[in-house]
Amino acid sequence: MRVKIIAVDWGKDTRKRSAYISDVHARRISRLPFDGRLFHLIEHAISLQGPVLIGIDAAIGYPAADWRVLVHKSGTGASGFADFLLGEILPPDFFNPITEPDDWSPERPFIRPPPGRWSLKAFEAASSAGFYRVIDRRLKAQPIFVTSGLPGSVGSGTRALWQELRELNERLSFSIWPFHGSIYELLGKEQPVIAEIYPKACYAIALSESLPAPLCPIAKTKQAARQNALEALCEAAWVSRNQITIEDIQPARANEDDFDALMSAAALTRLFLEKASLEEADDIDSRVEGGVLGAASLSGKTGDTARSCKSLAGSGQHATRTVRPLHCPVPGCLHVFARGRSGWDAHLASVKTHPDWHPDVRDAARRKKIFRREFPDWFE
Repeated sequence: MRVKIIAVDWGKDTRKRSAYISDVHARRISRLPFDGRLFHLIEHAISLQGPVLIGIDAAIGYPAADWRVLVHKSGTGASGFADFLLGEILPPDFFNPITEPDDWSPERPFIRPPPGRWSLKAFEAASSAGFYRVIDRRLKAQPIFVTSGLPGSVGSGTRALWQELRELNERLSFSIWPFHGSIYELLGKEQPVIAEIYPKACYAIALSESLPAPLCPIAKTKQAARQNALEALCEAAWVSRNQITIEDIQPARANEDDFDALMSAAALTRLFLEKASLEEADDIDSRVEGGVLGAASLSGKTGDTARSCKSLAGSGQHATRTVRPLHCPVPGCLHVFARGRSGWDAHLASVKTHPDWHPDVRDAARRKKIFRREFPDWFE
């Protein structure tokens, strides 16, 4: 299946949203400029013609215990969360956050506690599920309904995505995994498939030596940690084995939004190429709670001895592994890569760097592919 993958780092602020696109068949990952609007992203996916997966870093699903209360109170006839979100008349003020614990109900789930006034536990006491889905607890993710006022709030992005999906349902054709079917079944219909992704899970999948992968904490707010992770990705055995070309690395070094999008695109690319498990475990009510694409390829462990994860976890200091300098193998080139293979793609992309080496090939992606083919031992 010649699937294309768009991985999106999401948030309430459209200016901070970022996306990378992977052409799995061409083995190429690059940054996808877009204005932050989901409408334009889906439009672009439709224009690509063929199966396109859009992975978005925001929750798509509802805690099952609270869902049962919501169904009872609202009288909804929806068979699951996606039908409820996209097709039902929502309860009044469904998207309007509450500020007091006594006001919380499944019909008004989002919260915005005044800073310093309430703890999360005060609000969780009103919820049967404590704001968590099964997959959130399994991945140690943040509660999905907290919009602001507490550390690690992700609810504003969740709310923005739900509102945009609801608005676009009548204007564009798309499906949502896993509510509308299995991932390969949906991709076979050749309309964009939207799925929830989780960057921390993607770090593990992209950087682990083997699958299933242990969770891999990265201090992504620190540039040194991002740099280490990107170097480890470019040097990963699966990247070399599959001859993956990774472009536009600099934005991912510079900011955590692009970093999350690139790492997520790489992780999903690996899952498809290695035919790894994408679907959720049977103990999750996918009709209601949804799922995180690729979470089934995690080992459930943290702090494993996997080389890349071990060296990248923690403070964001430079990795302790020894990186030996490498000489460019192109005949006549005297360039030395001081930090292993880091920066090889930018070095090879331009004809100006090696005017006598394939001077007729000016496309950066083709030059890098030729380089991998001619010097495979250099990547060992």
